Amino acid sequence: MPAAALSPTTWRVTEQLPATIDAQERAVLAAERPGQVTAVLYSSGQHVAAGTILVKLDGAPEAAQLGLDQERALQARKTLARAEKLMKIAGTSEAALEQAQADVAEADAQIAVDNATLAQLNITAPFAGILGIRNISPGDYVQQGQEVADLTQSAPLRVLFSVPQTEAGGLQLGDPFTLTVAALPGNDAVINGRITALSPQLNMQTNARNVEGAVQSQDGALLPGMYGVVALQTGTPLAAFTLPATALYDDTLGRYVFALDAAGNGVFTAHVVYVTELAQSGSTAIIGAAGLQAGERVVAEGGFKLTDGTSVTLQTP
Repeated sequence: MPAAALSPTTWRVTEQLPATIDAQERAVLAAERPGQVTAVLYSSGQHVAAGTILVKLDGAPEAAQLGLDQERALQARKTLARAEKLMKIAGTSEAALEQAQADVAEADAQIAVDNATLAQLNITAPFAGILGIRNISPGDYVQQGQEVADLTQSAPLRVLFSVPQTEAGGLQLGDPFTLTVAALPGNDAVINGRITALSPQLNMQTNARNVEGAVQSQDGALLPGMYGVVALQTGTPLAAFTLPATALYDDTLGRYVFALDAAGNGVFTAHVVYVTELAQSGSTAIIGAAGLQAGERVVAEGGFKLTDGTSVTLQTP
């Protein structure tokens, strides 16, 4: 009769949890200053790099002010140069020199303010991503804080879900999970991911721990806002054994195996040991470790012919 040795392993409960897909980065870009739109430099759905200028507002008055302040800074430097020259020949006072230096510093600060103001008239992408539907045109007048574009990072995406308190034990950063999204076709519907963040406290309303994971978009088919189901191993790992699925049998009391005890002269006695089947994948089953030991042999198949206490001989390879 064929036999199989029990192989030790660990097992955790697999939970099916509802999940939401979201972007790692998402922003609604708004005008920092009011003004008239002079150029819209993007199209709906366009991929852009970080720092790309998307919208320009009229900056003619601000540019003129910058030119004026640059001229004032130039004159302030000339005055400072004269004061330094006179100071060397004792032809001016220390106070006059300090005032000239202060005037140069003030002029430089004003130029920095002017450049910052001009920069606010260019609305740029803070990160790489995909732009939404364009809703603005050259000639439009926008108010401060008015939306001019929305930007979404396309990859990687994050998966948000919650694990009940009773099953949250043993969760670790990096734990793998699978995400099933019914909206995706065929093989794209199941995506592998890993846990990237764990909430440091339970959600008091749901009594669950919030979890964030990361997945890679499948050729852009996975979109922020989609819903899916996460399959995740949770709880404390339990000692278990793997064995052929054909080694398991049923009666009214539950699942059992025939454990083999050596009786001498190549003969073994088959004893019924009831077990808890934890999982089964293909031809392999996982059972609880209670009452059994690693390496212990069990009847691999054909046990339906046996009863408790039957003597058997093992097949030789």
